[in-house]
Amino acid sequence: MEATGGSGASATQYDVFLSFRGPDTRNNFTDYLYRTMDSQGIFAYRDSEDLHAGDRIDDLLRAVRDSKICIPVLSRGYASSAWCLRELARATELNESTRKPAILPIFFDVTPSDVKLRTQVYVEDLEKHERRHGNEIRRQWEAALRKVGDIKGWEVQGKP
Repeated sequence: MEATGGSGASATQYDVFLSFRGPDTRNNFTDYLYRTMDSQGIFAYRDSEDLHAGDRIDDLLRAVRDSKICIPVLSRGYASSAWCLRELARATELNESTRKPAILPIFFDVTPSDVKLRTQVYVEDLEKHERRHGNEIRRQWEAALRKVGDIKGWEVQGKP
């Protein structure tokens, strides 16, 4: 996993945790955002491309906890990733109890209405997760998506 930055923060504390679905934004928007933060001395955490299913989700969730800010880059494929949804659920859970991390969402080729599940953009993915992980997990992930959808964030269109 990759966690680099220039502010001199300790290895266990990050200014920003980036939550994103790699195939959607890793090599464009999220990479640009990460490099810009790094050049400004913002210590940001992002997972590496070689993160595999066998790797420990605990490491990611610990990085969420140890971050001041969580920036979920909510793309069209975000909800297809159980990893992304776990990160988001953890961030909202911590934010409710400790107010940290602050959550600053970016709606990348989706709208807040999509994230609040008022459209069908994420529904099929959530149905697949329910079959694999159960109804309770689906409800937790839906609640996290709705909470983040209610936060004022930035809407970005990736391609015209």
